[in-house]
Amino acid sequence: MTHGTHGENAVGIGELAARTGLPVKTIRYYSDIGLLPESGRSRGGHRRYAPDALPRLQLIQRLRALDTPIAAIAKVMTGEHSLAELVTRELDTVQAHMRELTWRQEMLRTLDDCPEPERLRRLALLAEVGKPDEAHDRLVRYWHWALPTSLPHRLTQAVIEGAVPVPPATPTSTTALAYAELHALTSGEDRRRQPQSHQIGDVASFYSGILDACTLAAEALASGCPARRAEALDHFVRTYARISGHDDTPAFRAHLRTRFRHAAHPGSFPLRYWRHALAVTCETPPQSTATGQGHLAASLATLHQQVAGHPLGPERSRDQGQGGRPR
Repeated sequence: MTHGTHGENAVGIGELAARTGLPVKTIRYYSDIGLLPESGRSRGGHRRYAPDALPRLQLIQRLRALDTPIAAIAKVMTGEHSLAELVTRELDTVQAHMRELTWRQEMLRTLDDCPEPERLRRLALLAEVGKPDEAHDRLVRYWHWALPTSLPHRLTQAVIEGAVPVPPATPTSTTALAYAELHALTSGEDRRRQPQSHQIGDVASFYSGILDACTLAAEALASGCPARRAEALDHFVRTYARISGHDDTPAFRAHLRTRFRHAAHPGSFPLRYWRHALAVTCETPPQSTATGQGHLAASLATLHQQVAGHPLGPERSRDQGQGGRPR
């Protein structure tokens, strides 16, 4: 005879242990934390369970075999989440964890097999980055700070989406280090604001023109069309001419070329930013004309090359040719 049970259909803890192969103390633990509620006790004080305890325990056992956290299993047992929802959530968690491990692996690789002074420099950079998504958020905050406050919201968002590369899902040591370089550049004391209204007047017209030129340049990169490449350059130059109060003439183009070349010194903030952004995106030309995160780097690189006459490519590795790997 049992107390508070389902009579002869009740199952004892020993039988559950025998049917599942789990230790009695494990089943007792699951009961104590509410995953496997008792249906009552025998006169001798032994735990008794309802007939559905075996399939419930088997489900718990199988989920734990996949290292599913107890807290996640509890939500399935209480009906808060379905099994399908648990699988989706756990898969997302595992994928995020794998991504973080991949980034850590590549960050460590950047420190491997390079000269000691460069290793210490890189270590200082990488130590400040943290998780890739956090570094991405800080890059977004930099651009919110750097852009004119009077710039319309839609243009602000478009510039940020185009200027901030998404951390690659499958990074290499090169892209991981380049992301760290971007983070250091935009969080340093010498970080620069982007062109402001007192410099360019109509900020909406200027940034809209630059974005349109970059869209055309992206199309030219994707298609290899010379006509579209020339159209992108014309639109880019006219944008600078308009804010300067000039016409697009050969003389103005010569002036703009000189201006771009002078601005391309090694310490130039814009030059360093876009070079690192190109390294993060692996210099892959955009596959569509749609605005996408990081799409401005390749477009601006080709426009800069057309105007200035020399490429805006990633910097040569500091340790290349010194016994280390290329970054």
